[in-house]
Amino acid sequence: MSGKNPFWNYDYNAAQRNREIVDSYQQANEARLDSQQSQFEASMANDRVSRIQMQLNNTINSHKKVVADYEQRLEGYKQNFFRVALHKNILFRTVRRLQEEWPDKKEFILDEMQRQRILCNQQDYRERWWNAIKDNNLADDYLEFPFPNREIKNKP
Repeated sequence: MSGKNPFWNYDYNAAQRNREIVDSYQQANEARLDSQQSQFEASMANDRVSRIQMQLNNTINSHKKVVADYEQRLEGYKQNFFRVALHKNILFRTVRRLQEEWPDKKEFILDEMQRQRILCNQQDYRERWWNAIKDNNLADDYLEFPFPNREIKNKP
C-alpha cells in the first residue's frame, strides 16, 4: 500500500529528509562544539606551555646569575692563588739564597721555619685561615707582598 499512495511516499520522503536535515544540523552542532572544545583545550595547553616557558626562562636566568657569580668568585680565587704562589716562590728563593750566603746560619733558619710551621699548623690558626680562604675574604693588603718594593743596594 505504501507504494501506491503518493502522499504517503511524499510524507515518508519528507520525513526522511527532515530527519536527515535534523541529523546534519545535529552533526554540525556537535562538530562545532567539538571544534570549540578542541580550541579551548588547545588554548589551555598553550597557556600551560607559556607558563612552563616562563618558568624555564626564569630558571635559566637565575642559573645564569649563579654561574656568573661562581665564575667571578673563581676568577678571584685564581688571582689570589697566583699572588700567594708568587710570594711563596720569592720567599723560598730568598731563604735558599740566605742559606747559601750564610751556611753557618742555615740551622737557625731551618729551626725558625720549623717553629713557624708548628705555629701555623695549630687547629685554631688553620681554621681561621681556612675560613678566610674558603670565603675568599683575603684582604688586598694581605695579598700584597709583605715587604715594600725597594731599590737594590748591593748589586751582585
